[in-house]
Amino acid sequence: MKKKNLFVYILCSITGHIIADDATMFHRYFWANYKHFSGNIPHAQDWYKKLFSSNSSIYTYKGYLTFLASTNQFKQIIDLMPSLSKKFAQDADVQLTFVIALQKTKQLKKADSLIISLSQSFKTNSEIALLAAQTYLQKQEPENAILTIDAFLNNSARRPNNFIFYFLKSQIYVQMNQFSNALGSIQKCLELHPHFDKGWLLCASLYEKEGKIKEALSGYTTFLELSGGNTQIEKHLFALMLRYKTIEDKQQNLLSHTISIDNALILFKQQRYAQALTHITYCLEQDPKNKECKLLKIQILAAMKNFNQAASALTTWITESPDHEIWPKTLSLLAYNGMPRTHIIETFRTILAKQPDNVWCNLYCADMCIRNSHNDQAIICLEKALPCIKENILGAKTAYQLALLHYEHNNYELMHSYLEKACTLNSQCPHTNNALAYYWTTKGKNTAKAQAFITKSLAVQSTNPYFLDTQALILYKEKKYVQAQEILEKLAHHNNSTMLLHLAKVHYSLNNKEFADIFTKKAEKLVKNNQEKKALAKMQLLLAQT
Repeated sequence: MKKKNLFVYILCSITGHIIADDATMFHRYFWANYKHFSGNIPHAQDWYKKLFSSNSSIYTYKGYLTFLASTNQFKQIIDLMPSLSKKFAQDADVQLTFVIALQKTKQLKKADSLIISLSQSFKTNSEIALLAAQTYLQKQEPENAILTIDAFLNNSARRPNNFIFYFLKSQIYVQMNQFSNALGSIQKCLELHPHFDKGWLLCASLYEKEGKIKEALSGYTTFLELSGGNTQIEKHLFALMLRYKTIEDKQQNLLSHTISIDNALILFKQQRYAQALTHITYCLEQDPKNKECKLLKIQILAAMKNFNQAASALTTWITESPDHEIWPKTLSLLAYNGMPRTHIIETFRTILAKQPDNVWCNLYCADMCIRNSHNDQAIICLEKALPCIKENILGAKTAYQLALLHYEHNNYELMHSYLEKACTLNSQCPHTNNALAYYWTTKGKNTAKAQAFITKSLAVQSTNPYFLDTQALILYKEKKYVQAQEILEKLAHHNNSTMLLHLAKVHYSLNNKEFADIFTKKAEKLVKNNQEKKALAKMQLLLAQT
């Protein structure tokens, strides 16, 4: 129970819900709560004994139940249940305390029965719905678990935290072998929480089961970017790309052409790499342009950790077909199979020395440089690529990436210039509009312009946490602190340093110094880049001066 609930009880006493004329009761109840939440358990126990030594309002038991639960006195809660259950039938918090007490005292059947009953009465309570769904799963009743989740989602407002229910729903559908329904649920989960790494992993595997290889590749890649890496998934992604990706984005099987390719693949699967390489080399001598043979050769060389030969072969193919994306992309993806990024970057630089305007090599080299924190080299590659890009969407993405890199270097004029370029090429991109809104909020100091851009972003993705953070920042700059706080409080669970620091600034402006300090300390553990470190230091200095 939060401290503020105590004052609710006192107010209730004025209206007659608690015995109004018993000042002693209020005094004892107040001190019991105070001692409890200040950590003085023995004194809290003494005050509760005094409180119940004489007539006391039934509502004071809510605080007592919380005390008993926090001190693991679950048998006492069970003893009180018969006399309190009916009185607190409409209090979800108390009923959940009863459920926990039943579980802790090994009365699992009663606990399950109670939580299922509560799920019928409290359809909008997320904790009850989740526990009820888990109970049905333990009882091997997945259909009822789905119905419970649907009842909660259908009766509740759409909230970002609801992503976990769609994730659980998707997992249940997988258990039921209903993969299409599972895919639909995980897509809704990711709409609410686009940075949920486990959601992307499940989504990618479901796309793969559906035969949607392009989407599966994208899903696995997103998972790796969000999770920070996973060796098993990296190898799976690399193998999947080499088996299915073609320049026309058609899904083909490496075994679809000749018996020699079949034999090479069989040897590869048997881990007889030297023989497999001999077979595929012979195939390429017979048909030097066979894309499937080339891809299998790279897969074999990668398994052998022969990255020098793989780099040499890809250098040749890139030089022969400079306009094709597949070979630069294959070279880049070797990073997921153990090839050092420095080796990949050096290979790209060798090619670019002869073909400085090669768009795809510049783009993939820039990507590797960014991942290796070589941002200066990445800027050079992207600036070479941008004038040569003919397709507007790709050009807009490139300009946007340049803007982000210049922002990291505190080159705000160049940042703004490239954002304008990106917006010219694709005015509907919500991320570009969000970045422009952020620029005008901070460096441009024009919240009216900022609001125009963020409105466009939110019209496309109304629940995107980064867009909502920018909206909150605009409100903060306009000194609409309460409105900014309402948005940022809902984003705190994302554990993003920038969002937490914005929330700290809002609390500081509202003179809530204690909360400002709490969120600043949370942000301190999450800072990733120079901009976040700079913002953190500024906030810490501000708090130190108060």
